[in-house]
Amino acid sequence: QTQTEPKQRQAKQVALDSVASKELITQGAKYFRFRCGGCHEMSAEAGSNFGPHLEGIIGRKVAAVEGYDYSKALKEADFVWTEEVMDSWLAKPESLLPGMCMTFKGVPDEDVRKAMIAFMKEPE
Repeated sequence: QTQTEPKQRQAKQVALDSVASKELITQGAKYFRFRCGGCHEMSAEAGSNFGPHLEGIIGRKVAAVEGYDYSKALKEADFVWTEEVMDSWLAKPESLLPGMCMTFKGVPDEDVRKAMIAFMKEPE
């Protein structure tokens, strides 16, 4: 076994992970469009639809899109949209923010939520 073999295996794994990530993001985009696209755009350039745009949502403070009139529950909230927080939100929004005005009831499937978050982190 040479020194380059472990490096080659590692490079191959990185490539496989990259393909898997792209597939996950593509799936997430489809789920996002179906579940969220009626009210939200991903692109800030597209602006706000019924809901605020979600570009850069992971890592952003809650209710931070300037010019969007958030509900009282969102305006009074104080957190950052991490992957974990987004997963909780997508799973059961009312439990994270009681009193919010979205009609969205949640996504029970963990794999679907994971794909949606991957897309929100790195849109196509």
